[in-house]
Amino acid sequence: MIRPSSRRRGPLGDIAASTTAVLPLALLLLISLPRLASAEGEEETEPSVAVLFPWFCEVMGIVVFYLLSRWLPQLPYTAVMFIIGTAMGIGAVRLQQNDFLTESILMWDMIDSETLLLIFLPGLIFSDAFGLNVHLLQVSLWQCVNFAFPMVLAGTCLTAIVAFFIFPYGWSSNLAMTFGSILSATDP
Repeated sequence: MIRPSSRRRGPLGDIAASTTAVLPLALLLLISLPRLASAEGEEETEPSVAVLFPWFCEVMGIVVFYLLSRWLPQLPYTAVMFIIGTAMGIGAVRLQQNDFLTESILMWDMIDSETLLLIFLPGLIFSDAFGLNVHLLQVSLWQCVNFAFPMVLAGTCLTAIVAFFIFPYGWSSNLAMTFGSILSATDP
C-alpha cells in the first residue's frame, strides 16, 4: 500500500525546495566575489554589471518584506529599505571593495536623473494602476479633487513663499516653487 505524502512536493521533490533555499545564498556569493583584474592590471567596466544592483535590490526587498511581514510587522518597510540602501551606498563609497556589487552601485550612483525616471516610473505607474480599486476611486474622486489637490497646491505655494522670502539663499521663484513642490508631496 502506498501512503500519500503529507506535504506537497514539486516535480523534482525535495531537490527543488532545497534549490530555492540556496539561490539567495548563491547570489550573495556571486556578488561578493572579487573582481578579476585584466592582464595589464587595469579593471575593465562591463555594462552588464549595472544590471546587478537593481536585481540585488529586488531580491533584498523581497527578503526584507518577507521578514518584516512575518516577524516584525510594526517596522515600516519603506524606512527599513531606506536604511539598507543608505548603508549599501555608504559601504560602497567608504569600504572601496573590489567586487561586482560595489562596482554596480557606483555605476548607478552616476546615472542621469532622466534615465532613472524613465527606467522606474512606468513600472511604478503600472503597479499602482493595476492595483487600483475602481469603486473606491469613483467614491472618493470628488473629495480628492475638492480637497487634496487645492491643499497640496496651497502647501506648495506657502512653502515656496517661506523659501523665497525667509531663507537666506537668494533663490529664484522657480527654485522656491520646486522646493515647495518637493516638500508638499502627499505620499512617502
